[in-house]
Amino acid sequence: VFFNDFREMAFSVLSATPLPAAMGVAPPLPPPFPIDVERFIAELAEPSTAAHACAAFATLATKAQVPGSFRGAIPAVLGLVAREQTVSSFPETKESALAVLVALLACVPGAAEDAIKGKVIDVVLAAAQKAEGGLDLNTMESFRILATVDAAACALVEDGDAMDNLIRFVTDRCVGSSVVLGNNGNVQEIVAESALDLLCGLAAKRSDGGLCRDAVVTRNGVAALGRALVFARNDEIAVRAILGLVMTTANEQQRNELVAVPGAVAALTRATRSPDGDVKGGAKILLKALGGDEALRPAIAAALRETMASGAAADLDLA
Repeated sequence: VFFNDFREMAFSVLSATPLPAAMGVAPPLPPPFPIDVERFIAELAEPSTAAHACAAFATLATKAQVPGSFRGAIPAVLGLVAREQTVSSFPETKESALAVLVALLACVPGAAEDAIKGKVIDVVLAAAQKAEGGLDLNTMESFRILATVDAAACALVEDGDAMDNLIRFVTDRCVGSSVVLGNNGNVQEIVAESALDLLCGLAAKRSDGGLCRDAVVTRNGVAALGRALVFARNDEIAVRAILGLVMTTANEQQRNELVAVPGAVAALTRATRSPDGDVKGGAKILLKALGGDEALRPAIAAALRETMASGAAADLDLA
């Protein structure tokens, strides 16, 4: 019953969404959100309506401003993500619930902090692992948004176990998981790009004094980024891997970790000849930094010989 009313109100909002205003005319206010948080929570509690209510909400969130009161829906949404279900709609329900979580994290102030208190990392990872790859994209997007909220990011850093689990999940997918929807290479590449975006976002964060960056570095992030570059299938993956490496190899120990990744230096030398300007420029910057470290020169020289032996040209000036 609730869902039928919710669906009718959703359609009314979508049909009432205004067209862009003419030049010089102020655009009208966005339509009001057609359901209150209490009714939405009630919809989530009903197995027969939960998936449809989530899908409708995720669509509405792109058309109308989500009220701040929907911060109160975070526990119910996390409960739905965690709920054990045996019906055939299990994957769709989880996917829709994660889409709602992403919308709430992106649109509602305070939602990220409440999600952290609700153990969002543990809840979402458990669902994603049971789905065997089918929830990876929404999982990655929810974590990416969490990392942009300072209070949530700091709370995450303080929870060492949660950060361990998050970064392990992300680094395992930097080269494209073999379990992501079978052999669909395009999906694997999108997942890899999303994983690298998240690592780069954590490494780039400065408002926390570098704590998120340190969390990436101390949890084998450099090696994961190096492997991503070695196995990069396209420039989008390569440029993300290189950017992450530039931000995580500031000292000798970290540069040693990169050089120790099989094929990483050879991949960097090949990247200096990429037709993509960002890939080429980033690779040259990173190789110059590596070449300036005297202790690494023998390993780099060996990698260069390997590259040339395989037929790839390398014109790096290490002097």
